[in-house]
Amino acid sequence: MSQPKPNTLEQSPLRLVLILACSIFAVEFGLMIFFSALPPLKPWIEAAVDATLLVTVLLPIVLFFVYRPLTRRIQEREQAEAALSAAHDQLELRVQQRTADLELRNREIRLLADMSNFLQACATADEAYGVITHTAQQLFLESTGALFVFSASRNDLEAMATWGELAISPNERVFSPEECCALRRGRAHIVEDPRSALSCRHMAAHPAGRYLCVPMMAQGEALGVLHLRHNPPGAESAQGILTRKAWLAVPLAEHVALALANLKLRETLRNQSIRDPLTGLFNRRYMEETLEREIRRSERSHRPLGAVMIDIDHFKHFNDTFGHEAGDLLLREVGALLATQIRDGDIACRHGGEEFALILPESPLEAVRQRAEELRLGVRQMSVQYRGQSLGAVTVSAGVAVFPEHGGVAEALLRATDRALYRAKGAGRDRVVLAEPCDQ
Repeated sequence: MSQPKPNTLEQSPLRLVLILACSIFAVEFGLMIFFSALPPLKPWIEAAVDATLLVTVLLPIVLFFVYRPLTRRIQEREQAEAALSAAHDQLELRVQQRTADLELRNREIRLLADMSNFLQACATADEAYGVITHTAQQLFLESTGALFVFSASRNDLEAMATWGELAISPNERVFSPEECCALRRGRAHIVEDPRSALSCRHMAAHPAGRYLCVPMMAQGEALGVLHLRHNPPGAESAQGILTRKAWLAVPLAEHVALALANLKLRETLRNQSIRDPLTGLFNRRYMEETLEREIRRSERSHRPLGAVMIDIDHFKHFNDTFGHEAGDLLLREVGALLATQIRDGDIACRHGGEEFALILPESPLEAVRQRAEELRLGVRQMSVQYRGQSLGAVTVSAGVAVFPEHGGVAEALLRATDRALYRAKGAGRDRVVLAEPCDQ
């Protein structure tokens, strides 16, 4: 495209002045010749003519040197005002964008704070996973993600929470720690361009995928991985998007890791307070609390509640013959049998020493007796080996009672099972005895 030719008169004021001067000189010279040809004029007429000629000559010069700079100054002022207005509009637009960014940032911070508060109120990990899913859906609107947590064996990670439009396939829900670069490096791993970055092996099904992995660390221990994928590849350039999301994903992973670590610690402490360390069954304190609760529930539902007290026969003989370690092994084996043979909802406890207690909600007397008999036979079939030596035949005695027939409160019900157990011991052991109505 050709450029317009510059106006030489505007670019060279000196040249314009010279042209005007030459033009004025030519006009004056022509007027002088014209007036010299005329007859002599009166002096005042000559003065008037000279003044008119002088004004005529000077007026263009005055207009050029006064009016033109004034108009140029006005134009420059208008241009400056236009530039200032454009700068103001641009600044206002930047302020609006900055305000929107700050509002978004404040919203994200509020969501993180709310998530932290809810996580502190969670009693189980499943509740925490629900809170995390809800929060992540609001924080990462255009992303698919998953929260991977180490299994109990720490040999693999499993997706415990997922969100977003793209589903996480079953093959992607479990992977080993060695397959994630973030876990191996101990820091966030961002893949903006799969062609120029090292991809995690657990993303082999998506070789062209852009993603972010953030390890979740708490107290120096890796608990899992926060994984994000950017969904719309054509919506906007993906370069830098995941990097910008990392500033939010990293603190989110820190909050989640701390919450999961606290839940794990809380569960450990609770288990220590309600579990018997030797057998892994519930302890006597938990049994008494649970029995009180189940009795109140049975009163409301008008359903029976069964209780069984079990004692290992001749347990002192095992201790004296094979030692206390063998006795502990026998307790663990019997406890494991009880834990695996009861129904969901039944509660197995170690009552103390070689005694065990069972609480069976919504169970009539005959069902409780049958369950106790099955457990007695199961113990008889056990073969316990200690350092390659068999401990011999193991038998148990059991006393059975039900609420409300044998006791209207927890203390009375336990007393009824104890008396039935003593009768079983007195009758020769290795048997199940029902409590009598008079025991209440």
